[in-house]
Amino acid sequence: MPDTLITRIRDLREAQPTQYGLLSAHHQEAQQALEACQRNYPCVSQLYEILDEPALDRRMLGNILSLLVQFGILGVYSERNNSNRYDLTQYDQAAMQELAHVLKTDIDR
Repeated sequence: MPDTLITRIRDLREAQPTQYGLLSAHHQEAQQALEACQRNYPCVSQLYEILDEPALDRRMLGNILSLLVQFGILGVYSERNNSNRYDLTQYDQAAMQELAHVLKTDIDR
């Protein structure tokens, strides 16, 4: 999985540098919210409320969560126009840690 994750992150950096920058800057806050959440199927607002003094807004967190779904790190319980529900029973903590490592080494190079 790390090779495919690395490839996906590099593809994101090349194709959508703004999304890559958002992910790179705020993945730790998303991880914090996901790991502190007591709900199995939260929406963005519920995850956002967990964060103390977040440096991102709800929309930015939603964009990061969508990227995590695309990377296979997080599942979606239901997709809706106004608010997706994320499936934290499918949250892959090891993959999230790998993502953080890849982003850190990518920044350091």
